Amino acid sequence: MNDVKFPALGDGSALAILAAIGVLRLVHDFKDSDALLAWDESDKCPVLSSRYASVDEVAKALVEIAVAVPEGRLVPGGPAGFPLSPAPKETKDPMRVLPERLRRAVEPVLKSASEAERAATYAWLAGLVTDLTVDSEGRGDLSQLLAPAGRQTVGGSILKNPLDQVRKSPDYLHQALVGWRRVPEVTGEYLDHRAIWEAIDDAQGKPQMRGVPGATWLALMTLPMWLTTDYRGRARSSGWHTVRNGRRTQQEFRLPLWREPLGPDGVRALVEHPDLEGQWGDLDWVRLRLLGVFHVARAHRRETTGKSAGILVTSP
Repeated sequence: MNDVKFPALGDGSALAILAAIGVLRLVHDFKDSDALLAWDESDKCPVLSSRYASVDEVAKALVEIAVAVPEGRLVPGGPAGFPLSPAPKETKDPMRVLPERLRRAVEPVLKSASEAERAATYAWLAGLVTDLTVDSEGRGDLSQLLAPAGRQTVGGSILKNPLDQVRKSPDYLHQALVGWRRVPEVTGEYLDHRAIWEAIDDAQGKPQMRGVPGATWLALMTLPMWLTTDYRGRARSSGWHTVRNGRRTQQEFRLPLWREPLGPDGVRALVEHPDLEGQWGDLDWVRLRLLGVFHVARAHRRETTGKSAGILVTSP
């Protein structure tokens, strides 16, 4: 086993942490089932333990996984037609249906899928959507990691665009690990508040999105690791918590950093650990340190223009 550190993923942001976990899942599931992930406490950078001896080797493996996704498919290991995409000129997201229709909507995809593809579909479904709660329009709620705006859909843009970008420019995956470069017109899928550039931030005075394609795709690849379910009548995804903010409550996303190398199952267990629940000031750091946790990153959604849950903002 070799230890490889990713310097670009040590900034403590939710996007960076999710991207590191995405590297672990992809390498573990498609290249090296012994792969593990930990964090260097001195600089908060992720460290992947695997058969790969350098960042270049890890990036090459990630590129191989991305380009191996057949044309017309959207997720590694998934079947054709999943996630469901809207028909041309259709604006409604077929993944956001009435709960009782979700199973029926996915059945055609599963009929011709292999056993491995069926397993991948179920894992992605559990992370992407729940049929246990509904949104304001009575549709099954999406993962709290997703915040579609305007005509964005899960299969038509949120998962498709980042995949297209890293397949077209594979170096984006190397950049995600060693040094981010922001790309104009890349939305960041509302996982990165720094992707929003106002006119004052741009040399040409043009407000636009400038996301990090490689990191965005890697972060989205964590979705089948998590679970979206029901919590007191509303959707609750792994890592999200309801906290009080004065007289109001808000949703807070918490991601721990840990010392001891873990595989994907261990990472999910840690992210969902009950010791991360409750008000921030009430967390028991003695117990968390016994779990190997030395830092917890926090993020929340900030409202933006357009109909969306908002952009993910990491707290200082």
